[in-house]
Amino acid sequence: MAEFRVTNPYDIKPTQPKVLPKNYSQGVDNLSSEDFLRIYMETIKYQDPFQPQDISKMLEDITRLNQIKHINDIKSFMEGLKGWLNQITLLSSLSLIGREFVFSTDTLDTIRGGTYYLLSSEDIKGATLKLMDGQEVVKEIRIDLKKGLNSIDLKDLPKGQFEIRLEKNGIPLDGVSLGFQSRIKSVSVSGSELLFELEGGELVSPSKLIYAGGV
Repeated sequence: MAEFRVTNPYDIKPTQPKVLPKNYSQGVDNLSSEDFLRIYMETIKYQDPFQPQDISKMLEDITRLNQIKHINDIKSFMEGLKGWLNQITLLSSLSLIGREFVFSTDTLDTIRGGTYYLLSSEDIKGATLKLMDGQEVVKEIRIDLKKGLNSIDLKDLPKGQFEIRLEKNGIPLDGVSLGFQSRIKSVSVSGSELLFELEGGELVSPSKLIYAGGV
C-alpha cells in the first residue's frame, strides 16, 4: 500500500529571486546559455510550421553585439594604457626642460628669425635651396650640404614666411628636413597627447624633435 505524507505548508519555501547588479541591462548580448535556449525552444514551439523563423539571425545579432562589446573593452584598456604610458613619459621628459633641440617645421620664418637648419642624411654638393611663396620662387640659394646639421644664414634673405624646396639639377631631394632650434620650456599632457612647450610659446609633439645633441 502506498504511503502518503502530508506536507507541512510552513516547510514550503518560495523560489529565491535572482538578484541582479545595479548596472545590469537585459539584452541579447548578455543572455546566458540557459536563457538563450529557453527563448529558442519557445520560438520553435509557437512558430508557424509553414513559415519557420530563421534562428540564425538571432545568433548573428548576439555575435555582432558581443564583438562590439569586446572591441569597446579593448578600446577602454588601450586608452588607459596610453594614459599610463603618457604619465611615465611625462616624468621621464622633465629632464629635457631647459635644453635646446632642433624641431621639424614646414616654414622658414625670416621675420621672427631664430636659428634654422637643414638636416641631411648624406653629403650633397651643388644643391639649390628655393624659398617659395605659394608657387612663386622668391629666392634661390646654391648650397653644399654635409651629412647632419647645416645652418641657414637668414641675414641676406627676404622678410617673410616661406616654404622651401630643395633640388639638385632640377630633381627634388629626399632625406633633407627643415628644422628650427628652440629650448623646451615645459612638458605637459593634453588629453592623451604629450606636448612640449617651447620658449617661443609653441606647443609641439615630441615627434617633431628631429635632432638632439650639439647644435
